[in-house]
Formats: sequence, C-alpha cells, structure tokens
Amino acid sequence: MPKTNIKSLIFKKCSEFLGHLPSEERKSILLTGGGAAFLYGSDRPFSYDYDFEVPRRMSYELRRTFGSRFYFHRKKPIFHSLKSEVEIGDTLYDLIAESVIQPPNRREHYCFYLNDEIMKKKKGFSYKGKKIYCIPKELLVLIKLLAGRGKDLKKYDLYDVEKILSIQKDFNFTFFKKLVKEFCRPLTLSVPLLLKNAKKIPVKKNKNLRLLVVNLEKLL
Repeated sequence: MPKTNIKSLIFKKCSEFLGHLPSEERKSILLTGGGAAFLYGSDRPFSYDYDFEVPRRMSYELRRTFGSRFYFHRKKPIFHSLKSEVEIGDTLYDLIAESVIQPPNRREHYCFYLNDEIMKKKKGFSYKGKKIYCIPKELLVLIKLLAGRGKDLKKYDLYDVEKILSIQKDFNFTFFKKLVKEFCRPLTLSVPLLLKNAKKIPVKKNKNLRLLVVNLEKLL
C-alpha cells in the first residue's frame, strides 16, 4: 500500500476510536508501536496494529466506555503489558496502561507508563483535519531498542530505530538517557543489552545512531 494510503488509514482508524472519547481526553491517548513508527518516518511494512499508551488513571473510565477490562497479557513473548483490547467494527485496538517488556532469554522486566514529562513531550500529527498524538520518539526508540526484535521474527523494532534516528534530527538524547535511568533499572543489566541491540543496526551515515551508542556508553 502506498505511504499516503497508509497515513490516511492510520488517521481514519485512530479517529474512529478517539471519537468515542470526550474531546478533552483525546490528547491523553498516545499512539505507539508500528503506527507511531510510521508517522515518525519508518517505511517498513505496516502491521495494521493500532496500539495506544493510555494514562493509568484512565483505565476505569476506558473500561466503562468500551466494556473491556485491563489485565496483564503474559502469553506472548517479550511484551507482557497491562492492556485492554477493544474491538470496533473490524479493527482491534490495544490500550496499554503499562508497557511491560521482558527481553528474550532474560529474567528481568521493564515497565513503562505515561508520566507528566512524557505527556508534555508527546508529538502531535495532523492530516486532512484530523489530529492524533504519539508517544515521544525517544520513548518509542527506547521501547523498540529494548525489545530488539528483528526481521528474523518478522518484526521491525531495530529497523524502526534505524529509520527514526536517521529522519528525526532533533532526537533529544538528554531526555532519552533520563528515560533509561527512570524505567530501565538496574542499568547494569539494561544498558549492555541496549548497546548490544544498537550495535546490530547498520551505522551507514546515521549520525544519530552513533550518538545513541555514545550516550548509552556514558551510562555504563
């Protein structure tokens, strides 16, 4: 599907979901996953997943609105998130209150959730009169780098990181490191893994990718 059509589809499907919520609450529902990666510049095959990070305080309201409860999904590998699955028409939406990651072959878990600073740094995208908000690119890169799934698993985490860093020239490494320190403790376990995954990505002429490695090394 052409990129313009994918963009149109993302805005259409997200707007259909957000339309069920009061207008003042819509800015607190942030697109993540492949949809956000596409809007930040990744050109990988679109997975037709619509994943939103939602404030934990809204879980009761969202359950009441859509009739779907939140629980930890532990059956799939890597992502064991606290989320609710909402089906509207032929589309499934994941509402994630806590994004919980257990990297492959590791015992530790890392839990991400929306806080005040993340909400302040969210990114708004507009298209043909519609507007949706995404999690900050720094958080998206961190989550995808920690998961570290590649094309061997038919996933595009590392490819998304490569593309986002090559296109988003204003990537905030200070904020990225702050997120690592807040959500990825103990750093003695998480930072070597983040570095290992970062070094799997071809550097080419990607200055931001080199800076990513340098900034992670400073956390060791």
